Amino acid sequence: MRELTSDEQQELRRELAAVAADWTQRLNNSDVDIRGGAAQESSSKERMLRHLARMAAGEQMRRLLTDLVSASAEEAVRYGAGYPEVGAAVGASRQAARKRWPGLSISKRRASEWRQPPGSIGWAGSHLGYPGPPGT
Repeated sequence: MRELTSDEQQELRRELAAVAADWTQRLNNSDVDIRGGAAQESSSKERMLRHLARMAAGEQMRRLLTDLVSASAEEAVRYGAGYPEVGAAVGASRQAARKRWPGLSISKRRASEWRQPPGSIGWAGSHLGYPGPPGT
């Protein structure tokens, strides 16, 4: 996936601000326009409360988006993605993805794919001079 351009970032920021303002108004059951247009005169206290309410709605949105991203990571893994792909999708390294989502079933699935044949000591053992299994 490509990165957003600066114009796209600004557009998304405006859309998210509008969603946050709408939800702030819903959660406060307020008839007052929480967006606080220039024509609306308000006291410093009203402005402060408006911004605090917007912060609270934004924080709830952040938590929901975090859950959405985690659910998408789980689905991507279900369809074959590994930590490198999951990390790249969020602009992070494989290690960072593994730290962020340690419970993904990637390691179990991939471990079963990488199993050595019975009695094998693997590449490292044979190249480092370790003896094979007993009786060989």
